Amino acid sequence: MIWRRQLTAALLAATLGLGACAEGVAPVAGERRTANADRGGALGPLSLDREQEAKIGREQHPKVMAQFGGAYEDAKLQAYFESVGNRVKNATELKDQDFTFTILDSDVVNAFALPGGYVYASRGLLALARDEAELAGVLGHEIGHVVARHTAQRYDRTRMGQLGAVAAQLGGALLGGYLGGQGGAQAGAQVAGQLGAAGAAYYVQGFSREQEFEADELGVQYLRGAGYEPRAMASFLEQLNAEDGLAAARAGGKREAVPSWLRSHPRTADRVTRAAELVADENPGSREQNRERFLASIDGLVYGDSPAQGFVRGRTFEHPELGFRFEAPDGFALRNTAAAVIGQDREGRLMQFGMGQGRSGDPESYITREWVKQGEVRDVQELDVAGLQGAIGFAQIEVNKRPAQAMLAAIEGEGGNFYRFVYASQQRFSRADVADFEESVRTFRRLRPGESTFRPVKVDIYTTRSGDTQESVARRMEVETLPLETFRVLNGLEPGQPLRAGEPVKILVKG
Repeated sequence: MIWRRQLTAALLAATLGLGACAEGVAPVAGERRTANADRGGALGPLSLDREQEAKIGREQHPKVMAQFGGAYEDAKLQAYFESVGNRVKNATELKDQDFTFTILDSDVVNAFALPGGYVYASRGLLALARDEAELAGVLGHEIGHVVARHTAQRYDRTRMGQLGAVAAQLGGALLGGYLGGQGGAQAGAQVAGQLGAAGAAYYVQGFSREQEFEADELGVQYLRGAGYEPRAMASFLEQLNAEDGLAAARAGGKREAVPSWLRSHPRTADRVTRAAELVADENPGSREQNRERFLASIDGLVYGDSPAQGFVRGRTFEHPELGFRFEAPDGFALRNTAAAVIGQDREGRLMQFGMGQGRSGDPESYITREWVKQGEVRDVQELDVAGLQGAIGFAQIEVNKRPAQAMLAAIEGEGGNFYRFVYASQQRFSRADVADFEESVRTFRRLRPGESTFRPVKVDIYTTRSGDTQESVARRMEVETLPLETFRVLNGLEPGQPLRAGEPVKILVKG
């Protein structure tokens, strides 16, 4: 959750639609390709010129930063990231154009670009890459979209003024949503997307298969031009496949309904094969990979939840910096996103937690007069929550365009802020449902200074010793589930593959 700065226009919003709502707070390309791109390719002629593309990028950049958790705050790593990005960019025909390279503070494996040379990668992606060449390959692919003007074609097609409408369609994919006009629609897109890393849907989706192949081809070309190992493009695609399988294993064998960058950029097996074919005549290892420099740069990188965004541990969510904790009902699996904490159980019941700012002096008035401005809230009643003033009420909403019941809860905060819970089900609430939800609300409490025991998990670079095996090193991993499998994926290892003494590898430890 972007708790460090204000969110725009009710980021709790449209996933659990409740009518208009209150403000939310939070917690070198060849000439042929260039000519085709300038003509707009299959989408027809482009009306945007490069200057207009740059303007679009400048306007959308702050929105991206708000939507994806802001920039990851590590000046040395950011400088390294920029150096790699510019090295690749300088191998293109846009070498004289300024690009902006940003690491996003998100654990979701993600990368995308805006028109005008704005390129983004998440810290989750940096943790997955095995060396500098793989990172350069990702950046080369995204720069390829910019050079070939794929991003401009999509923006030209939708004319940017329709961004709210596009976001509204995305928001409806999760829980329907009639929470709060355009602000709510954009919020719905945010929450729906972050469930499975498609919060970037408007920025990363919409490329055709041919455009993705072209961006891969350009990326390989840029890797060569920059002096990097061109096989890194294909090897990182394999990393994405492995990470996708790991995510499925963590979810009990079920792949997420809205998947990661692997699926928002449709990376199929034939793309891996095709990327490999592009470098079939290369001598392996003839160009730079810079594994040790890359690993030294990401040493200490936050993996998973960060203190600035709060931690999910089982059914518990805790935010050490803002000082509060709560538990979801029994059976719920929680997911922390840049807009809200969201959860679901096997019965299909849903929940969402965030913060809102209001003018009302009490939670009852806030629920009925500010949070929900369309529709009726019934059975509103006061609720004491660990000494804090709270209130609950019930409303009819939509979930995936089907009617559902919702229980709303608001708890007083500081400075006109309210902590907000929404619990919903498409089935009629039973007394047990209401009891479960109310008990969850009552678990909310403020933390005393220093009370939190949660620590972030970070990437640590370990140098292997004689006798080390995958299994022995994996025992150093301070993760709750699948430590051996996670170790293998992070380092691109096959089962049974021996470790060489003196080799640096990534492990995860609590910092």
